[in-house]
Amino acid sequence: MLLISEQNGRKKEDLNGKLVSQTRLTIAVRYLSPLRKIVAMGYGKHNKRSAFNMAVADAMRYAIEGMYPDLTVNPQKVRLTRGGVLHPLNPAAVRIGDKLTVTFDPGFDKLYGFGDDEVILCAYNPDVGVAGINEERCRRQDGALELQLPVQLADAAVTVYLFARDRSGKRFSNSVFLGVL
Repeated sequence: MLLISEQNGRKKEDLNGKLVSQTRLTIAVRYLSPLRKIVAMGYGKHNKRSAFNMAVADAMRYAIEGMYPDLTVNPQKVRLTRGGVLHPLNPAAVRIGDKLTVTFDPGFDKLYGFGDDEVILCAYNPDVGVAGINEERCRRQDGALELQLPVQLADAAVTVYLFARDRSGKRFSNSVFLGVL
């Protein structure tokens, strides 16, 4: 007889694969949860729940690195927003005390971005679970943006992301990682 299938019950490797996937999911959700409002805006074609789920799936696929159990988030590969709007070009971030200053090229192309697109800066500390964005509106044509960090982030390292939103507020650029400052 030619044996074509065999069922031995649950295999240890299957259980470990499930455990690795659950751990990756937990890490991605823990990282993105404080950023839910930004993710809901930035993955905007969907309702808030599915937008967050899509961001978590992207983080699990691209941003979680390492071998189990030493899995970590690579913040450079995390995407807070996703879209076809041109992101701010050549951004550079500097931190002096509790103030972040970002400069970028005010240029744009007339197909994927305009001078009146809003530029948004996000400062985030995953250890504390606190994130903030700029309150004052900054347009692409301004070429610079400042953010006063809240008290919770004043002495802590912050992960900095930058993205653009079109004039209607409905379309976004892909977020750009500027570093940990």
